[in-house]
Amino acid sequence: LKQSTVGVSLLYSLVFGYETEDVVLSPMTKSQSPSEFWGRQWNVAVHLGLKNGVFKPIRYLTNSKLMGVLAAFVVSGIIHEYVNLVIFSRTGIEFKWKYMIFFGYNACLLFAEHTFGSIEIVQNIVSKLPKPLITALVLCTALPVAHLFTGDWIVHGYFDAVMYAEPTIRCRSL
Repeated sequence: LKQSTVGVSLLYSLVFGYETEDVVLSPMTKSQSPSEFWGRQWNVAVHLGLKNGVFKPIRYLTNSKLMGVLAAFVVSGIIHEYVNLVIFSRTGIEFKWKYMIFFGYNACLLFAEHTFGSIEIVQNIVSKLPKPLITALVLCTALPVAHLFTGDWIVHGYFDAVMYAEPTIRCRSL
């Protein structure tokens, strides 16, 4: 996502002369928590849309931050299911709730962070860990469900096709 948005931003700047803002802010190297990954680093444009269009209204209606978070992740899952169906419609792919499970899992991570992150011993342990290790641990939280998000894209050659549109370096074994 980062490479694609940089390319589009560069083209837009060259053609129209306007400066654009980054959409993805290095979540793979700077995130210190799941909420920072999803809320401040990953796809900021979509985050703002979900925050203003889903999270805030649900939080207002229910007076619950956690319900707002859950609703935002459910809507994100639905949108991703729809986009996936449209992109891969000619491949025979079926609606299998993969993105709903992926985003539901990540909503549970945010609930866990909210619940346990304020405990003094947890804060004490986290404060002693090096930042790169914290980022690695945050990324590892996605490993159990990452295949649900990327699996169809890999199987149907999306990343192979992107390779031809963007400069890439391929390493081959000897």
